[in-house]
Amino acid sequence: MRMGVLCDHALISQDGKLSLIGIFDRIAVPSLPIQHPRFFVVAVFDMAPGEHQVRVELIDPTGHNVLQEQVQIPVSVAGVGQSGNLVAELNMLPLEFAGRYDFNLYIGEEYVGAIPLTVEVGSAPSYMGGQHQIGQA
Repeated sequence: MRMGVLCDHALISQDGKLSLIGIFDRIAVPSLPIQHPRFFVVAVFDMAPGEHQVRVELIDPTGHNVLQEQVQIPVSVAGVGQSGNLVAELNMLPLEFAGRYDFNLYIGEEYVGAIPLTVEVGSAPSYMGGQHQIGQA
């Protein structure tokens, strides 16, 4: 897996460009249990050309898979040297525990990476990252 993120919205344009809005790795909820309304799981893979099935599990802080059924998402790679994009929308995801969750990704039986999510109870986390200008436009 070249890249894996969680975000508020993701889309692939007609010319194949991947766009991500609101990347995050933690959420704050007012109380637990709760259902998180909507977000996207996105991963970019370097794979051989063809059709691939990516299996996704979501492991909660107690070690259990939150997803009720086995989730397989098709990822297509058009040609040599091109990447495959996984874009999965999650709606009303049940969260029962505070702590770290992991979206584990597999191609066949091979583990290819994890995307972490930390769930906190309380006020929203602050994002103190700044923007830096590079050169002049």
